[in-house]
Formats: sequence, structure tokens, C-alpha cells
Amino acid sequence: MNFDYSDVQQMLLESADRLMTARGSVEQWRARRDLADGLDTAGWAQFAELGWLALPVAEEFGGLGGSMEDVALLMTALGKGLSVEPYVSTAVLGVHILTQAERTDLLEAVVGGAALVALAHTEVADRFDVLGPRAMTATSGASGYVLTGAKTVSLDAPSADWLIVSASLDGATDTSLFLVERRAPGVTLNGYPLIDGSWAADITFDAVALPTSALLASGTRASIILAEAIDRATVALLGQAVGAMEACLDICAAYVKERKQFGQPIGKFQSLQHMMADMLVAAHQARSILYQAIAPVDGDPAIRTRAVSAAKVVIGEAMQLVARHGIQLHGGYGLTDEYAIGHYYRRLFVLEKAYGDIDHHLHRLADP
Repeated sequence: MNFDYSDVQQMLLESADRLMTARGSVEQWRARRDLADGLDTAGWAQFAELGWLALPVAEEFGGLGGSMEDVALLMTALGKGLSVEPYVSTAVLGVHILTQAERTDLLEAVVGGAALVALAHTEVADRFDVLGPRAMTATSGASGYVLTGAKTVSLDAPSADWLIVSASLDGATDTSLFLVERRAPGVTLNGYPLIDGSWAADITFDAVALPTSALLASGTRASIILAEAIDRATVALLGQAVGAMEACLDICAAYVKERKQFGQPIGKFQSLQHMMADMLVAAHQARSILYQAIAPVDGDPAIRTRAVSAAKVVIGEAMQLVARHGIQLHGGYGLTDEYAIGHYYRRLFVLEKAYGDIDHHLHRLADP
């Protein structure tokens, strides 16, 4: 892997830093919680104008054909700016599945910002077992399929136009993937905000009729595509976590220089210097293992799985350390809405749980 930024990557970073700086105030973060479904439509349009939505899409489908390295680089910038737009659900996870299913029409709509996609896969009592059998059922018929069941904690579903839904087809033990319009008859969505300002939903499918074209993949192929997509989404969110941790370092470094106690900046106290040093080491280790997870993302599945889980464990532990220390350095009021560090704390908490927490990925690493 080349650690020097290309000209394109440098331009990508600069554009992201400019936009995130313009949108990166505590007041703006607080205001976005009042949005009905968590989506800032003006901000999403800017994502499309800057080419960010086209970045992971192959050139033959109207995209820029960017690599996972390019995406992760953009994610670090979005993480620093505390972006909670549904970029990963639509442009990383959704794009990968739609690309494998060759849904050119929808990929072009994603690139233009006209279509948002979310995965409806998690079910009650799954506990991150994303590849296990689905209780959701799909029954085939002469005119298509009928979906029945429920999904829970579907990230970014409230703002999505399309849902990628996993189900057991005709009683099979493996998983099939279907494309469903969010507003289709029989689809009932209960959306709610998470503690970081992002949104999720519980969704009920009551005998939802689908055309034959709704089937994206089935059997072993569907499981492979789903595993690939979730691992790519995990890496992308880990990129956001790295950016958020590095922003926490900057915030805390400035604070300990300004806050005075006993007539001197608190940054002169050795115990706090040790905390800052631990945060710095954790953030640097997180960026290093992020690169290690990116390298095999398009390679051997077994190597990719272990690399992603190792990164989730190391970065997850780093998130907890940096977030806790950041709050402790600020004192109790660091958790309030008036201080930026509290917003980063909540974002890192959600990122640590997304697509499997530390314990889940430790178990996945331990599996032979």
C-alpha cells in the first residue's frame, strides 16, 4: 500500500475538510436532530455534487471507480466532522450489493443523489449473527414474491428510498436478498434517532408483493455478497472512527492548554499528560490497523474476515479509551450538548456497536 496521497486523494481530502469545517459546529450538530428522518437533504446534494457518491461506483456504471482506500480516506474526514449522513449504507454497502446484482438503473440514481439505500437485515435476537438463517420469509409465485416478517435496528432506513431486505426464500436455510421500495404497500417503518444523531428503524413487512426483478441474489451467492458488503461497510465506519478520534485529540490538546487550575494550565499536570499520551498512541494504532484491514478487502474472504475483525477489536478498544479520556479531561460537563467532546463520545459509542461490537469480533477471530 502506498501511504503517500495521490493528487486525486489530496483533492478529495481538501474538499471534505472544507465542507466538514463549514458544517462542524456544535450548534449545527444539535440542529440536525430536529430533522424528521435525520437526513440533511442540502448536505446530501453537496455529497453528490462533490462526486463522493460516485466514488465507490465502477466507471461502467457512471461512477469514479474509486478504491476502498479512497473511500476510507474520505471516511476519516467525515468522521472528524461528525457526519451522520447515510453515506456508508448507500454508497458503500448498498453500492456493493447493487453492483454485484448489476442494477445499473439504481446505481446511476445513487450517483446523482436521487436514491438512498439501506440494508434491512438484522432481526430480533440476532446479536450480530449476520450470516445466520433469517426468520423473514419470501414465498415465490407466478407473478413474483411475497415478503413477510420484521427487521430491527435497520441503520439509515428512515431516509432510504429503497431497502435491501434479506429473507429465507421458499423455506431455504440460506439467505436471499430482495430490493423493496420503502413506501411499498405492506411496509411499515418505525424510525427513531440514535444517541449520536443518526437514525435507524424497526420495519414490518406484511405480505409485501414484489415483482420477479426484486430478487437481487439467492443462495450461496447472496451470502457471499452480503458478507463482502458488511465487511466493506465496517471498514468504512472504522475510517470514520479514526477521524473522530483524531478530532478528539485536537479538541483535548487545545482544552488542556486553555483550562487553568491552581494558577497553571491543566496540561502541565503529569497525570493528564499520560492520558493524552495514551490517547495519541491508541489513535495512531487505530489508523495503522485500519490500513491493514483495507489491504485484503477485495482478496481472500478468510483473510479479509480476520483483518476486519482484528481492526474492529483494536479500533473498538481505542474508541472506548479515547472517548472516556476525552470526557474525563473535560470533567462531567464534557457530556453536555454544549461541548463538542460529548458529541464525539456519543458518535464513537455508536460506531463501536455498528456491525458487531468488540466481543462479537473477538469470537469471530477465534473461530477456526
